[in-house]
Amino acid sequence: MIIQIQHRKTMKTKSSLKSIILVLLFAIATTASAQIKIPETNVSFDFPSGGWKYLQTNKLSNNTVIYLYSYAADYVIDSSGDTIIPFMRIYVRKNYDGNVYDLAYSRFMVQPFQSLDEKMHPNGMLEYLGAYTNEDDGKDYEFKMVYVKDRSNILEIRLESTVDTFEEFEEDFTGIVSSIKTN
Repeated sequence: MIIQIQHRKTMKTKSSLKSIILVLLFAIATTASAQIKIPETNVSFDFPSGGWKYLQTNKLSNNTVIYLYSYAADYVIDSSGDTIIPFMRIYVRKNYDGNVYDLAYSRFMVQPFQSLDEKMHPNGMLEYLGAYTNEDDGKDYEFKMVYVKDRSNILEIRLESTVDTFEEFEEDFTGIVSSIKTN
């Protein structure tokens, strides 16, 4: 009888230890690898810091979905004393017949911006550094915007912050853009 009790204690301890190890391994795996695969595409990217959090998915139509992420690790205060939330928006158009320039132009017509820099990557990605003034709050914003063609889908990935806080996030933004892969 004593042997059985000790065996049960050992089994319970082993089971608890296994649970703890599994939780630790999951925690390590989720923090060590921040690779995100965009649903229903072959596109993935990495978050260079753990400060980014998923916010929501908005389905605009059967062919258009938007995924939103924000930088939530710390408060960001701009020069006016306002709290700013840098964000990442992934705009996915399914079954899109055009190319990256077609989508860039159509998106520009929806929200005009000043193009500060434009470059075409060897993998066919089109990248803009842009700026605009938001009429609602009167603030100037700067962003990196990338257009990626993936099979019959086309994606716009936009990373944005106010002009006076953009430099603080430029390294993260550049890291995200440089990690974009189409598998």
